[in-house]
Amino acid sequence: MKSKSEFYKAFFATLTTQGIEVRRSTSADYLADLYQNDQLIAFYTRMDSIEKNPFVTVPDRLMSGIQDLARKTALQLGICTEKPYTDKDQKIANGVYKLSEYGDVVLACKHHPLFEYVFSTYRLAPDSQAPVQRQYFYNKDEALESFAVRSGLVDARKLFNEAELMLIHDEMVKFLITPNDKSMEQFEQVQILIDRLEDLLPALKDREIHLDYETEFAQDYDGNPAALELVGLAEQER
Repeated sequence: MKSKSEFYKAFFATLTTQGIEVRRSTSADYLADLYQNDQLIAFYTRMDSIEKNPFVTVPDRLMSGIQDLARKTALQLGICTEKPYTDKDQKIANGVYKLSEYGDVVLACKHHPLFEYVFSTYRLAPDSQAPVQRQYFYNKDEALESFAVRSGLVDARKLFNEAELMLIHDEMVKFLITPNDKSMEQFEQVQILIDRLEDLLPALKDREIHLDYETEFAQDYDGNPAALELVGLAEQER
């Protein structure tokens, strides 16, 4: 899960398909109001909890179903369910545990009733040592990467973000399946690179890559059987 916004979009959309209308709340305490048959049945709070409207009769089964749907949505989007700390780790405040610290950057984690283990990275202010520039993560790997980059343990200039990796993957696949003067060695090296990218981002394996065939395959294969052989091999590999 990349952000709360991603969760809200998926969860509220699913509620709508089940006959529950989601409206923006007029209260500062709530993010959204949940209606069924024009009756206000529950509130989604800014603390990411779901509260039943105490002034109307709402079946417990319905509330349990909404809670279960929220939990299912969060799990489908990808949250950390494995506890990343022990009682031996330093407890900072408000249930937050410090996982690591390097220089003036801290990696911390706190348990959340809905999103399980939520990570954050932040800097310590030079004078007060108070947390500043805090960033939140719902995925452990992304939190670790942020900590490594922000603390200077890893040079950010040597890293590619997900969008950049997807673009590189697209171009590598196009290189394999379009006619050009690639050698077998180049073909094998590019295939290895593609495999490495897909190991790093498994979602790349099932992604469709759309080609402009008139542009990409404008070259004539006549008299170039080696190109045909390589393209056929590339299509079999994909």
